[in-house]
Amino acid sequence: MKTFKYPLFGALLAIGLLLTQCSKDDDTPELVNEEEVINRVTFDVTADGSTTTYTWEEGATSFSLPLKANKAYEVAVSFFNATDPADVEAINPEVIEEADEHQVFYENSSSFVAIASVSSDNKDSAGNPLGLKTAWTTTAAGEAVVRLYLIHEPSTKSGTSRADFGGETDVQIDINVAVTE
Repeated sequence: MKTFKYPLFGALLAIGLLLTQCSKDDDTPELVNEEEVINRVTFDVTADGSTTTYTWEEGATSFSLPLKANKAYEVAVSFFNATDPADVEAINPEVIEEADEHQVFYENSSSFVAIASVSSDNKDSAGNPLGLKTAWTTTAAGEAVVRLYLIHEPSTKSGTSRADFGGETDVQIDINVAVTE
């Protein structure tokens, strides 16, 4: 009987051959839907026929929307990949195209700012508003934090807190809302 001079080497070689022989032999490539980088979000705030754009950039220590009391606003949110400032990519077309797989949700505990969907908002295949366009109505002066979420693959499209929706958060932004008289 022949003995091996390097038994550990032989065992490792045998294990390696066994693993390669048992590997999946599938020529079908996996489809990978990589998550988008979202590092800029704009808010087009319209009131009285005038629109002001506010921009959140990733890494910002704070972000504020100044609003007036007793006023109605339409707010349109847009998502961007601004990794390359020379080639900023708009993410909204993909969010709209994949409307069934996305939801914009505003978590709002303020009593003086009400946020609701608008008829001009984009909708998914079931007719649910996507949340890219909303109506904000203020009642009194005060300060609040409204948290925006872009949710990927929500398990439901209704709820009163982020936890109700399931899915993954693509982006989360705290918006300091300052309502003045």
